[in-house]
Amino acid sequence: MKQNLKIMIAGGCGFVGSSLAHHFIHKYSKSKIYILDNLMRNGSEINLNRLKNKQIVFIKGDLSQKKFFDNLPPCDIFIDAAADPSVLSGINSPILALIRNNFITTINALEWCVRTNCKFIFLSSSRVYPIRNLDSIPYFESETRFEWTENTDIEGFSNQGINEFFDLEGHRSLYGASKFSSELFIQEFGEFKDLKYVINRCGMIAGPWQMGKVDQGIVAYWLSCHIFKKELKYLGFSGSGKQVRDILHIYDLCNLIEKQIVNWSLVDNQVFNIGGGINNSLSLLELTRLVNRVTGIYLPISKDKNQRRADIRIYLTDNTKIKDTLGWEPSLDTETVISDTFEWIKDHKKELRGIF
Repeated sequence: MKQNLKIMIAGGCGFVGSSLAHHFIHKYSKSKIYILDNLMRNGSEINLNRLKNKQIVFIKGDLSQKKFFDNLPPCDIFIDAAADPSVLSGINSPILALIRNNFITTINALEWCVRTNCKFIFLSSSRVYPIRNLDSIPYFESETRFEWTENTDIEGFSNQGINEFFDLEGHRSLYGASKFSSELFIQEFGEFKDLKYVINRCGMIAGPWQMGKVDQGIVAYWLSCHIFKKELKYLGFSGSGKQVRDILHIYDLCNLIEKQIVNWSLVDNQVFNIGGGINNSLSLLELTRLVNRVTGIYLPISKDKNQRRADIRIYLTDNTKIKDTLGWEPSLDTETVISDTFEWIKDHKKELRGIF
C-alpha cells in the first residue's frame, strides 16, 4: 500500500471505524486519515481521544445531510463503517432514524465517491441473510450449543457455514433490510456509474474499544457485566444460552481491509462473507465459561425464555471465497478476543463504568 494514501472513514469514532483509523495511521505514518462522525453513539468521545494524531483529521457532521459532503477533501478510499448496528433497530425505535443512519448516509457517500472518483468499501452485515432461511437449516442440540447438521444439501451452506450463494429471498429484520438495500444500490452504482467497490458481509466483530450492549457487541457487553457486576440473562431459546455465533477479532478485520486495499484488482466489485468461522465460534453458554476462565469472575445468569424478534439460532461464516481470493483467514482465536477485551476494560474501568 502506498505510504501517502488518503482514507476517509465514515463512523470513524465507532468501534470498527476508530480501530481502522488506528491501524492505518500506525502502519502507514505518511497516510492521511479523515474520520467522519456525529458523535451521537455512547462512547464515541472515548474512541476519538485515542485518535489524536496529526495525520488524523476529525470532521464532525451528519452524513445523512447531502450538503455535508460538499466540502470534503478528495480521497483514495472511502470506508463506510457508519451505521446503527443493532438488529433491533427499527423494531424498537423509529424506522426513519434507521433509514437515515443506515441507508441515506450510504447513498450520499456513494454519490460523493462517484463525483470524486474514490473507491468504496462497505461494511455490511451477515444479517442480510433471511432469518427463516437460516433457521430452516437442520440442526441438533449438543451439551453446550446448537449445531448445524453436516452434509446438508442447501445451496450456499457448507460444513464451514454460510457462503455468498445462500438464498437472499425472505425477511431479514429491518436492520438487515437497511444493509441489504445499501448493497443493492452499491452494486447498481458499480454497474451504471462505474463505482469501484467492495462489500464485506461481516459476522460478529469483537475486541477492545467496543461499547457493547445487550443487542449489539455481546462479547464486550458480557465481559462488562461480569466486571461491573450487572445482571445477565440468557434470552430466548428456552433460556438455554446455546445460540451460536462466530467471532472475528477486530485486528483481523483491520488486516483484511488493508489486504483488500493493497490487492484491489483482486476484490474490485465483489461481495465477501467475513467472519471468525466455525473454529472461532461460541454459544452464550460457552462464552460464559470462557469469560469465567479468563477473568476469574463468576456471575449468576438467569433465564428468560421469551424469544426476541429477529433472533437466530446459529450463524457461522464460510470464509472460503475471501481465503481463495486473498489468502486471508482469521489469525486470533476467541480466547484472545476475550483476553484483549478484558484487559482493555480493566485498563479503562473508570471511564467505561458509565458507558456499559
